[in-house]
Amino acid sequence: MPKPELTEQEWSHFFDVDDLDNGMTKVTIEASEEELQDMARRLDLLSLQSVKADLQLHKERGSRNVHVTGQFEAHVTQNCVVTMDDFQSVLSEPVEGWFADKETAVSFAAAKRDKEVATSRGEVEMLDEAEDPEPIIDGVIDLGELVAQHISLAIPTYPHKEGVKYEVGDDNLTLDEKSPLRKNPFEALKDWKENR
Repeated sequence: MPKPELTEQEWSHFFDVDDLDNGMTKVTIEASEEELQDMARRLDLLSLQSVKADLQLHKERGSRNVHVTGQFEAHVTQNCVVTMDDFQSVLSEPVEGWFADKETAVSFAAAKRDKEVATSRGEVEMLDEAEDPEPIIDGVIDLGELVAQHISLAIPTYPHKEGVKYEVGDDNLTLDEKSPLRKNPFEALKDWKENR
């Protein structure tokens, strides 16, 4: 199948939604050595040894909307923020994504949200992905990019080796009831009232 007019990412695994059998298909994808190196650079990892994802693709009856679910496992090497040593860990998280035809991807819910953003000065609730799906481009979805996005969300912001903790920090702070750091917030008001 010729590649569609999609922007290739560090790890692209294109899937033609017309290939969905009876509305549901299972797919296993794995990144190549070159893709692992490219993703490691993108995700700011020391290295990425392997990435594998087991996915289920569901197409709604009578439509081209696709719901992707599954699980990924990634073996990564990061730098410990406490000891500065390199260490390996395994990330394993669920994957979920929604895709719809490019023409219908801007849903009524998304249009309504955009109007709320334009007229509201307060915070606007984020749309659920089912209401604001990614577009299907030329009949194709990119499963590799979907998994890569989930990996980026699963990477710890402050990675540290298992069992290693900061020596100084709030985790080590223990207060007893008599500690001056644990004053009742209304105690100062009591003193103020008595001094008037």
